[in-house]
Amino acid sequence: MRTLVQTLIATTAAAAIGLTMVASAQNFEEAPGAATLEASLQSDETLFNARVNQPVDDDLLEAGRLVAMGGAENGGSGMACITCHGAQGEGDGSGAFPRLTGQPAWYMYKQLVDYASGDRPNRVMTGIAQRLTEYEMEAVSAYYSVLEAPHAPVLGQIDGELLQWGAQLGAAGSTEAGIPACVNCHGPNGTGLAPSVPYLAGQYARYMEYQLQLWKEGVRDNDPLNVMSAIAQKMTREDMRAVSDYYARVRAERVQDDRPDIVNAE
Repeated sequence: MRTLVQTLIATTAAAAIGLTMVASAQNFEEAPGAATLEASLQSDETLFNARVNQPVDDDLLEAGRLVAMGGAENGGSGMACITCHGAQGEGDGSGAFPRLTGQPAWYMYKQLVDYASGDRPNRVMTGIAQRLTEYEMEAVSAYYSVLEAPHAPVLGQIDGELLQWGAQLGAAGSTEAGIPACVNCHGPNGTGLAPSVPYLAGQYARYMEYQLQLWKEGVRDNDPLNVMSAIAQKMTREDMRAVSDYYARVRAERVQDDRPDIVNAE
């Protein structure tokens, strides 16, 4: 039986081989224009969600769009984020390409840094991240954080009781297994807590379940709060599937964050 690490290598290698097929399915013309990016900057909540180090302005977002389109300084068309993650960061349900739209920029920036250093091993993303400059990592993270994209329909069937168990794990956890509630860190309805905690609501179930497996096996151990490995080790495969399928079906708006003084701080 293959180990999880071998599965990870096989999955990412297959993803790399299939890039051409994925690219042909993406509509690159759907990428938002400058006017759309500029309009997104009118919201203090969006600004806070998009901030890493640099002030979030048109220049930063335009630089991020350039990276997403394959225009990185040391890259090329083979490094175009839109090839796998879509023109609007919508990703797909394969389990390999998560939804990036609206994720906190600092969180995505940290993932790129971790890919580059090897703290989050991935045969596809490590090579890409290592060729990005610090500024490009920040720019493309900010870019995807301000985008909006519709959610794809959730495919597949799941038993109602299992889905209900996933909802319980999300809201209250399991005292018997020592699993804390997901909302403790990921916020009400799994909407995330910028800048460091990603949203779960609307993310693809296969991606979330796979990441929980990686944390349980110790392949991944890079969450900002350093708790996911310990939590995942207490979860069964059924727990992982239940909570992943539950959050994949949640459609919730991010809680408004009234912190303009933090957003505008230099």
